[in-house]
Parts: sequence; C-alpha cells; structure tokens
Amino acid sequence: MKWNRIAALALRHLYPVVRDFDLVSDMIYWPIIDTILWGVTSRWLSEASGSTNVVVTILMGLILWNVIWRSQAEVSRNLLDEIWNRNLVNIFATSLMLKEWVVAVLLLSVLKTLISMTFLVPAIYFLYTVNAFQLGWWLLVFFLGTMMTGWWMGFISAGIVLRYGQKVQTVIWTLPGILLPFSAIYFPLSKLPAVVQPISLMIPTTYILESMRSLLNGGVIDLQMMAISFGLNLLWLSACIWYFVRSFSYSKNLGLNRFE
Repeated sequence: MKWNRIAALALRHLYPVVRDFDLVSDMIYWPIIDTILWGVTSRWLSEASGSTNVVVTILMGLILWNVIWRSQAEVSRNLLDEIWNRNLVNIFATSLMLKEWVVAVLLLSVLKTLISMTFLVPAIYFLYTVNAFQLGWWLLVFFLGTMMTGWWMGFISAGIVLRYGQKVQTVIWTLPGILLPFSAIYFPLSKLPAVVQPISLMIPTTYILESMRSLLNGGVIDLQMMAISFGLNLLWLSACIWYFVRSFSYSKNLGLNRFE
C-alpha cells in the first residue's frame, strides 16, 4: 500500500470542494438549515414541555447525525462520482489498489466531517447557546462511534451499487433515511413503538445516542451500552467491507466498463 497514491486520490476529491456548490451545500448549507429548523422546533418543544434539556439533546443529536451522514456520503458518493464521471475504469486501470481507495475515502470522510463541524458547532452555539464541548472527551468517543456507523452504511450502499448498477443508486440516499427513525437520534428509545424497538437495538447509534442523553441529563455514562455500540459497529463494519469487496470483485469480473 502506497501513501502517495492514497494522498493523490484524496486530493482528487478535495480540489472540487472550493468550486462545487453541490459539495459546499452538502457540507455546510444543509447542516446549517437543519440547525435552524431543529433549533426552533426544539425550543418550542422545550417551552411546551417545560424541560430545559430538550434543546440540548435534540441539537446534540443533530450534530451526531451529521457525522453519520457525512461519513456515509464520503464512502458511497465518492464511488458514485467516479461512475458519473466515467472514471471508475481509469482509476482502477492504474496501480491503485482497492484497499488504498478504501483508506483514501475514510480519510476524506474524517476531513470533510471536521470541516462540516467547524461550521455546525459554532452555529449551534451562537444561535442557541448550546455548547457541544460540554460533553467533554466523550464527544470524541461519540464522534468515532457515529463515524463508524456512517462508514459501514457507506460500504454496504456502495457495494449494492457495484453489484446491481446505477439503477439502484438511490440506496445511497435512502439507506441512512431508513435507519434514522430507528436510531433514537432526536428522542429516547422508549418513545418508539415496542414492536420496532428490537430493530433499534441492532443499530449501534441507538446506544450512542442513549448514552449521550444520559450524560446530558445526569452526568452518567453506561459503559456497557458503549461497549455494545462499538461491538455492533465493528461487526457491521467488518460485514459491510466484506460485502463491498465481494461486490467489487463481482463487478470487476463482469467488467467495470459496464459503468461507462
């Protein structure tokens, strides 16, 4: 594995950021719009319920959801960009290895997520006086956990596109949306109907967000829940990378030029 090839691929996706409004809107515009909408909604809910923690818990959930969305997008949509630009054959006709591509997109996901956070976190503070850093060092743990969730969602959606072609490319946008209501991001797990709670317990973010709310409400972290969340993340990430690699091999045998 050569780091110069990894760096070159990462730069290839970083250069368009300064001139592509689509990328800027995904990284900055929509997170800010979500902040305004959810901030106003959470304030109204706080006044209606008399609970002062509603604003904080919802907006902190919004931050972590954006980490999931951004990290997922950098894996799956980077692949889709190569397909749209008819460049998939070109990059893999070089000496670039698949594992180098994987490392490059993971690094991009970290970097672009941090860029989004440099706008989102201050916006939440100045608009609603909610300080994300009140979570202390646990914020980094939650950040890592939600990013891992985004990664495995990105790999499975990218694998589906590789296996079944562009006709199923909407899975890149729909998969995170499917998991959103089951992840207990904006509300406690107990508020979900009992019949769907078992689904939520299979999703790592459920444990992360429940732990985040517990920390905000009482200053206590359930270490067992955090261990379960990272265990599930490792399980799903391993399975989804395996599926992605198998899908790439399957697609390569059929001929990557079918995406041209």
